[in-house]
Amino acid sequence: MRRDVLKGLDKQPTTHAGLWLDKYITSTAKNEDGAKRELVGQVAGLGLPRDYRAYLERYRQALRHLGVQQRPSQSLGRLVVGLGGESMLETHLSLHRTYGVPYIPASAIKGLLSRFAATRLQGAAWERNLNPHRFHRGEAQQALFGSTEEAGLLVFYDALPLNYQIHPDVLTPHHSTYYGGDAVPPADWDSPIPVPFLSVTGKFLFALGLAPGVDQEQGRPWLEAAWKILELALREEGIGAKTTSGYGRLRLEEPEAQTQASTPASAPPTSPVGVLLQRFSQIKDRDLAPQAPMLINELYNLDAPPGEKQTVAQAIWQRLESARLLKGKEEKGWYQKLKELTG
Repeated sequence: MRRDVLKGLDKQPTTHAGLWLDKYITSTAKNEDGAKRELVGQVAGLGLPRDYRAYLERYRQALRHLGVQQRPSQSLGRLVVGLGGESMLETHLSLHRTYGVPYIPASAIKGLLSRFAATRLQGAAWERNLNPHRFHRGEAQQALFGSTEEAGLLVFYDALPLNYQIHPDVLTPHHSTYYGGDAVPPADWDSPIPVPFLSVTGKFLFALGLAPGVDQEQGRPWLEAAWKILELALREEGIGAKTTSGYGRLRLEEPEAQTQASTPASAPPTSPVGVLLQRFSQIKDRDLAPQAPMLINELYNLDAPPGEKQTVAQAIWQRLESARLLKGKEEKGWYQKLKELTG
């Protein structure tokens, strides 16, 4: 019955790609494989959501205020991140939960840098061993990426798209029975089984910043080193899945002109909102969880222009999200207030 209802729905050019991918597979095709191919083709035709541009500008404005360096990048081929994630298909693509746009998670960027540094850079300082029984990070690894006891010097942000195109793609494993673990050797007469998936091309915005409380002069060489490692890693190794087949290569473009961290024009430094934002930026990571809710409640009750409050709320949300302090807090009053302020 539910699938019959779906037949009457028409997707629009700005339909949420993640929602369509998860919920709107139909049985109009003759078989399950046909339905999956049809779904991939539908999602591949979707474009930018209507409100995404405004969100992207607010996001970039918040990064500028926090002094975070931004560099656009251009894909050199197709890119697929999150291929093994849970999905209606056998494959997946990382899509922004709110806007449905493809993006590169900060965790993937951090992991790429750490792995590339460990395998390509010389010296004990860059070594790492992730075995739980012999866990070890060299001094440089620990400084940049942190450890279980202490956060690193850098904050990694999700790479959001500036523009993009989603493409239908296909995997063709030839020996599915053998790779599935059956005691059947691969043979030349095995038939390939096409598996549809989604890939992306376009421009993505990478962002790296120093952690709160890190001295700018001491932290700048580490930030420059991280950008250099990222540039090499994206060009030579690639990010995401199927990098051995040429996927995931990107070229970093020149960085934007950086200015000293300052409060946005929409929130003058001497205004109550500007003062509150400066206080928030000075909170150390270890004090973020107990102090952020108090500042959010103060911001919510502040008598100030809605635009100023929204800008500050965006900056707070981004930092709490990067610190993984939002997950599981949906029922908290301060979470609801922050969500309302961000618009």
